[in-house]
Amino acid sequence: GQISVNVAKPGIVKGNHWHHTKVEKFLVVSGTALIKLRHIVTDKTAEYTVSGECLEVVEIPIGYAHSITNIGKGDLVTIIWANEVFDSQRPDTYYEEV
Repeated sequence: GQISVNVAKPGIVKGNHWHHTKVEKFLVVSGTALIKLRHIVTDKTAEYTVSGECLEVVEIPIGYAHSITNIGKGDLVTIIWANEVFDSQRPDTYYEEV
């Protein structure tokens, strides 16, 4: 897999996409975020408010459009684990608003 660190300023929304084969896990280590998920076929939704104050891993399953929004006053720092290494020839990332 692959691990990355993402930093977002207040009010910034990242994501709004989904994957065919990639599973991701988000861990906010600093700041506060709203993570939204929506299944692209059933429209089943879920929302999680998470922060660096109480570490929680949120899993993003295959087939769920997802976004993460910085709803705090400072930088949002998120560690993201993916079960696959990014392949620029086959990015497996499809735009879809949550």
